Amino acid sequence: MEWYEILIIALAALIIFFGFPEIWKYARFHKIVRKTTDLINSKGIKAVTTKKQNNAHHLEFSNDKEYLIKILDMNPTHEVIVTNTDNVAINEEIKNWKRSTKPHFVPGMRQFITENKNSAKHVKIVLIYPGCHNITKYINESDAHVVSKFQKVDGTYFIRFADLEEFLENQ
Repeated sequence: MEWYEILIIALAALIIFFGFPEIWKYARFHKIVRKTTDLINSKGIKAVTTKKQNNAHHLEFSNDKEYLIKILDMNPTHEVIVTNTDNVAINEEIKNWKRSTKPHFVPGMRQFITENKNSAKHVKIVLIYPGCHNITKYINESDAHVVSKFQKVDGTYFIRFADLEEFLENQ
């Protein structure tokens, strides 16, 4: 085997090794956006626009109100923690969590929360796909509560994908 053949094989392996996760991630988000758009369209709402902002997919549509949806793709066994109005973390170790555990913050939350912040017509939804173990809101360093279904947290709804249809019907 010649040196250039080995180089071509090595480059192809590197492209596959580093490119495949990005391609898989893009395909997964495309699938989630398509499923969410199909669900919204089944409710008779046709004007759904998609945009990507800082590795975060947003969907926008209008009915009587203007909806803005941020998609959060996560493992259903993990927990969503709302620490303050513009920081949301994912807790991957529910049973082994300690104060010293480094949080995994959701990218793009600050931009999502501050977008059209003062408008009462805007409904902001963080869509958790496919779901999560708990949604917890920290009030201070020692107090927290589990967010109930369709409870608004700091001006934003945190909704599991399975509950989106029911939420849209009740709006």
